[in-house]
Amino acid sequence: MSADEKAGPHHETGPQEITAATDDSTPPAHRSKITDQLDKFNAAWVAQGHRPIAYRGNTGVTQLLPAGPAPDSCRLLLSGGLWGSPEAVKAAASLVHPEDLDEPHKTVWGAVTALASRGITGARAVMDEVIRAGDASQLVRDELMQATHAGGVPEALPYYAAQILADRFRRAVESYGQGAVGWSATASEDE
Repeated sequence: MSADEKAGPHHETGPQEITAATDDSTPPAHRSKITDQLDKFNAAWVAQGHRPIAYRGNTGVTQLLPAGPAPDSCRLLLSGGLWGSPEAVKAAASLVHPEDLDEPHKTVWGAVTALASRGITGARAVMDEVIRAGDASQLVRDELMQATHAGGVPEALPYYAAQILADRFRRAVESYGQGAVGWSATASEDE
């Protein structure tokens, strides 16, 4: 396509000038109107006295921060288990059993640990195991997909496990406390 042809509604017509890259900019070959707009927003933000928005790494490639809520400990555990070695998953599985988790984490963690005991890890293998077991509901598939991209670190599996166990213990103590309060309200005087 020549420079005079219009490629679509998002392209300018006619010859275009390629702007030179700056230290905090994307290389000219990868620039777009979105990148230019982000640079303008960042410049305006800095002009107001704020620190620059860190949407770029040192490589110059656009690196937007993830959107949405931060992943919880269960999802990070699953993510680390998907990308970790079988030995790391086995060590974490000795701390966190599938029964310690709620659905759909329980199903995915069960598949991750079952495969790790056979020396296999990876998202595709876990999905195949979940399908083979007949547990591939939409909720489980969505959780597996989100865990695949959650950014869990295999080296941090013991820390994720500790957080999950602490949360489970906290919920159990709260439940026992509520049960004791409820029991004391209905118990007879001699109990």
